[in-house]
Amino acid sequence: MKLLNIKNALAIVSLVLLASCGPKLDINTSPNTAISVSPDLIFNYALTAWASNRTGGDSYIPFALLSQNQASAGNFGWGKSDVYDISPFSTGNTWRGYYATSGNNFVLAIKQAESTTPVNNNAAAQCKILLANMMFEATTIWGDIPYSEAWKTEISYPKFDAQPEVFAGILELLDKAIAQIDIASPLKIGNYDLLYKGDMAKWKQYANSLKFKILMTMVDKDPSKAAAIGQLLTSGLMINDASSNVLYPYTTESGKENPKFKVLKQYAGGANLFFFANNNVFKYMAPLNDPRIPVYFNNGPTASNIIPVETEEDGDNNTASVNVNTLFKADAPDIIYTYQEQLFFEAEAYARGLGVAANLAKADELYKKGISEAMKFYNVNSTNTNTYLAAVPSLPTAANAINEIHKQQWIDLMDRPQEAFLQWRRSGTDATEFPQLVQPSGTPAGGFLRRWNYPQSAEIIPNVNAPKTAIPFTTKLWFDL
Repeated sequence: MKLLNIKNALAIVSLVLLASCGPKLDINTSPNTAISVSPDLIFNYALTAWASNRTGGDSYIPFALLSQNQASAGNFGWGKSDVYDISPFSTGNTWRGYYATSGNNFVLAIKQAESTTPVNNNAAAQCKILLANMMFEATTIWGDIPYSEAWKTEISYPKFDAQPEVFAGILELLDKAIAQIDIASPLKIGNYDLLYKGDMAKWKQYANSLKFKILMTMVDKDPSKAAAIGQLLTSGLMINDASSNVLYPYTTESGKENPKFKVLKQYAGGANLFFFANNNVFKYMAPLNDPRIPVYFNNGPTASNIIPVETEEDGDNNTASVNVNTLFKADAPDIIYTYQEQLFFEAEAYARGLGVAANLAKADELYKKGISEAMKFYNVNSTNTNTYLAAVPSLPTAANAINEIHKQQWIDLMDRPQEAFLQWRRSGTDATEFPQLVQPSGTPAGGFLRRWNYPQSAEIIPNVNAPKTAIPFTTKLWFDL
């Protein structure tokens, strides 16, 4: 069945639900907006808007298809169309979300928290950490973006900072947030903090882990970052168990369900007619009978086993779909950062000797712990987990230890397509990334999509300092070698 019009319908729905107050990147001074609202409420609104974009039609769907960790199944599913043709509604709404909606309100909440007597340093820190995470996402999507002049009321047309300057600014913001955290203080965002309920020790771990992820993204282009990676690696200050996973909770309550669930409910009666098992994931799971296969995928309607498709390949009734009962259920959380993600980054750092002596035995320990935690996250039983762990390559004897780590990172990120897209780009130099992808059929000649286009209506037209010459989407970002 052809469902090409669904794309625009989803984008329009997102535009209506999450429209911003305007394209300017300054503090919202609309007379209809209360500027004396508690930081708790502003924080909660900004966080919810961010999570809604990450898991909704404007972000999740285009990243799932362009990253090639899910498949459209061509005319059987989403529609045989160019997966690189990202809707201007998606790019515009995502940009507005980062700047005019969530970003604008996090900045407002920071000002509110820091202007009270006594100063609510913890609330300010909580907002700064999420703002940093959002801007990290934004720069890994677009590259050069407004940062140093964004949200300043005296600047109508913020300049675009180069990506390394944005990264540096984000790291500085995280350091300020970490310095502000006072675990003993009762002043903080508590009940309105849907991530940690005001547990500032966990917020500090999250901030340090986010720093680590940013540095791991930068280090191949800027090897001097290895020293900071080594310091964090040995600090014991990062996320160190699953209780510190950064998860935005959705529920089965009407209106509070995961947006992925609501997309299928509204446009397919709750069935999954759109998203299918991509062989770019399945082929790395099948050889060892990965116990996550039935968690990730359902058999096709007339098939007795999992039958994946390649990106943009037409599917049929044998094609395996992404499992809606686990990944697209109403109360599936938005996965922002996990313990297994942390462990895989640490394993890679030890395997490569980034800021520490290379140690494949230590890397192997962390890599297998990461696999174990990934299995626990999806409720795989211990027997199946142990069988799988006994079968995976041992890093000290593996032909390519780094590839084995990247393979597990890629499998773990199947339901986190924006993170999968980043991971693929940072996993190696051109043509050595993991996995080795093939340019999708029907996409324009010239290479893979490496970035989104800047949104015309949201930024290019209203901001005189925005780039006016279109940058080809095949152009690599600064960090992407």
